[in-house]
Amino acid sequence: MSDSTTEREILAINVDMSCTLRCENCERFFDCRSSAKLEIYQRRRMTKARESLTSIKHKVAVVGGKGGVGKSIITVNIAMALAMRGRKVSILDQDFDGATVPKMLGVAGHRLKIGDDGIIPVEGFMGIQVVSMGSILSSQEVLTWFHDMRRSATEEFVCHVNYGTRDYLLVDMPPGTSSDAMNLMEYVPDLAGAVVVTIPSEVSQNVARKAAILCRKAGVRVFGIIENMSGYVCPNCGERVDILRVGGGEKLAQEMDIPFLGRIPLDPRLSESSDEGQPFVYKYPDSPAALELNKVVDRIEQNLGY
Repeated sequence: MSDSTTEREILAINVDMSCTLRCENCERFFDCRSSAKLEIYQRRRMTKARESLTSIKHKVAVVGGKGGVGKSIITVNIAMALAMRGRKVSILDQDFDGATVPKMLGVAGHRLKIGDDGIIPVEGFMGIQVVSMGSILSSQEVLTWFHDMRRSATEEFVCHVNYGTRDYLLVDMPPGTSSDAMNLMEYVPDLAGAVVVTIPSEVSQNVARKAAILCRKAGVRVFGIIENMSGYVCPNCGERVDILRVGGGEKLAQEMDIPFLGRIPLDPRLSESSDEGQPFVYKYPDSPAALELNKVVDRIEQNLGY
């Protein structure tokens, strides 16, 4: 008997005693191929999560891996661009520690309410629904939850919110690939796809690569990569200057065989409009950034059959 045959036999009868069958809390959830995982996945609250979102046509995650790449502003403006096309859009702000979506949509200070059919989302500009920790905690409060509490919050936002019938649920994912990101992907296994946001620097690309890999592990299709803060466009004369390195997002897309969705240039009006609670695609629809972002939305909708 060969050594390789003996090894296969040993592996075949080996029992992994380290497995507790607590699949919902396992850090190897997306790597595991055990048939028991599927049975456990179908039980209790996991099934409730899927049932709760059946009236939403498309669930799309916006991921970045690294903080500070403008993921939230991209999420908000994709939502606004879709709403301007007549789509019914909701945003789930999964970034518990840095919830900025309410501010960017002009609903900071508005609070989530409880109705007969669950939590009622805050409704913002053009009917965009917002579900965010920023609509629960004040700006002076600091979230100090650990894993179980954070998982419970994800469960509440997915299972017990009355979203109603919607065309899109955009999920503003947290930085990194830790439990908050995994929890959402576990609870929403039918994500239509994900958009990866990066900036031109190699540091950002390295972390964005990990976010894309996590999506693939979770079986989530990656629609493409957006390179944010790609060059500066003067709002007065329209001249473009490449302050930062350019092309990093496109290079990453080529390396990972993922579509490149486009470059969003820097514009001082973008941050101003966010602070004012008016997304730049609405306030400055003819700006280079707004025009480019609408092309990105065109590509996302093409992927979804529009």
